[in-house]
Amino acid sequence: MKKNAIFPILLLSILLFFSLNVFSKEVTSISPYISLQYFKYTDDQRVLQTTLTYSSNRMELPLPAMEISFFTGADKKELIGTLLTDNKGIARLELTDMMKVNADRDGKWVFRSEFKGNDTIEAGSSEITVKDVKLEMVLSVVDSIKTITVKASIMEKGKEKPVSGEAVKVYVPRMFSLLPISELTLNESGMATVDFPSDLPGDKEGNLTLIAKFEENETFGNVEKRETLLWGTPTDYSVPVTHRALWTKIAPKWMIYTLSVLLAGVWGHYLFALISLIRIRNDAKREAKKEYRI
Repeated sequence: MKKNAIFPILLLSILLFFSLNVFSKEVTSISPYISLQYFKYTDDQRVLQTTLTYSSNRMELPLPAMEISFFTGADKKELIGTLLTDNKGIARLELTDMMKVNADRDGKWVFRSEFKGNDTIEAGSSEITVKDVKLEMVLSVVDSIKTITVKASIMEKGKEKPVSGEAVKVYVPRMFSLLPISELTLNESGMATVDFPSDLPGDKEGNLTLIAKFEENETFGNVEKRETLLWGTPTDYSVPVTHRALWTKIAPKWMIYTLSVLLAGVWGHYLFALISLIRIRNDAKREAKKEYRI
């Protein structure tokens, strides 16, 4: 009897072992990647942006509809907002004057975003420290030479102090991306100058938008200054109604002719096959009648 009982016990043990392994794989939680960024725009609008993603099959995928909490302060954290991530896994919190954002002794702001996690996703947090900077862009034309002068300064102990040694990039927006114009390094006076190209196309009137910005700066985050002025070559991007191209409503003639020939060939084969089937059926009927008469 004991020998007969050993086999069922071993079988149950093996099944229990495999079931525990499968269960442990199913409850394995996702380890998310959380990043926090600071943005300051031309109108002094300040935004904290948190991105929550995870990696699956070597692809970075967003985590939408997840609650993100934003805090400020180094020693004592204060909650300043709670938002849900969008379809791209991004939560953006605008810093308004109503929010109390206190700087530390060095005049820096400490921000932190946290995700509490749930049954399937682990908790995560990200922290950044930024300093408020004033970025200016002076545009001038002397003897038909267009010049961009960038200035940057910070406030220390109630006095304005120039920012030196930092990189500022200058761009012009194009259709799909930003066109780099120059990368400047601020001197001891917190200034840098570059000549602007005179042959850059603008809109119908010649308007161009210039952008000077700090990008992912360790001290200032992402800060930009925009200016729009008549520095471009007037360009008319409108397409005549009679113009035929792949991106217009009316296709090119060569495409219409090619497609017509291809469709005619396809439907011609269908028609030939149908006629052949009808002829085969008629021939079969004639042969059947001949055999019947014989």
